[in-house]
Amino acid sequence: MAKVCKSCGEMYSGKYCDKCGYGNPALKNSKAAQKYKKATKPERFRSEEDKAVYAKWEKERREARQKNRNYDKNAGVKTLIIVAVVFVCVVLAVLWQSGIIFKSDKRDVVKQYFSSIQNSDFDRFIDCFPSDMKDEYEQQRKEGGYSKEQVMKEVLYSHFIEQYGEGYTISVEFGKETKLDKDDYDLSEYKKSYGKTPSISEAYELVVNITFRGTKDTQDAKLYVYVGKVGRSWKIFGMTEDSGMLLDSRTDDE
Repeated sequence: MAKVCKSCGEMYSGKYCDKCGYGNPALKNSKAAQKYKKATKPERFRSEEDKAVYAKWEKERREARQKNRNYDKNAGVKTLIIVAVVFVCVVLAVLWQSGIIFKSDKRDVVKQYFSSIQNSDFDRFIDCFPSDMKDEYEQQRKEGGYSKEQVMKEVLYSHFIEQYGEGYTISVEFGKETKLDKDDYDLSEYKKSYGKTPSISEAYELVVNITFRGTKDTQDAKLYVYVGKVGRSWKIFGMTEDSGMLLDSRTDDE
């Protein structure tokens, strides 16, 4: 006997609707069947059987929504964490670009230079110089077949160990700082050696008082160190030694 489908309204004679699949257990959760599970018949015209069917469908929809919400209870927290991390990274990038944080100081590169000599740290030593000079040091080390420690102890600064003894220390004291105009420093020799010159936004002449102390000897020296800011980093471009008396660490205005 033909029946009217309670889901889509079509006539069917089998155990389930041929159009929407209503009544077929195998199609219970299929998309084709789900789209017809809507209360299309006005409530006042529903039979008790209709009400039971609609209630069943509503229960299935609630359970499906609840299942989706419980799929990952921590999904919301994870999303907030990701958003927070991205926000912090953006803020740090802006502060770094503006120089508010991680700001490089021109004195730091001089301290790094002498501490790297004292500790025979080749990587920190060459990092004190512009990229062209840095690459040249590394190339010469590889061509000579030296380890990084050998370069520092046996090639570049073996005379320090001979003069002051193993475990010598180097103390650094800064004197007067003089800002240089472009006319005050000449990079022609640098260009002659490397074929190009780095872009320097600032340059200074630093008076640096150095004291070498070791088991064999102690000696003072006064140096004029020339540093330039390349990008966000300060680099050493040269230094000369003054054989005269050490300058006081105070500036002329003090």
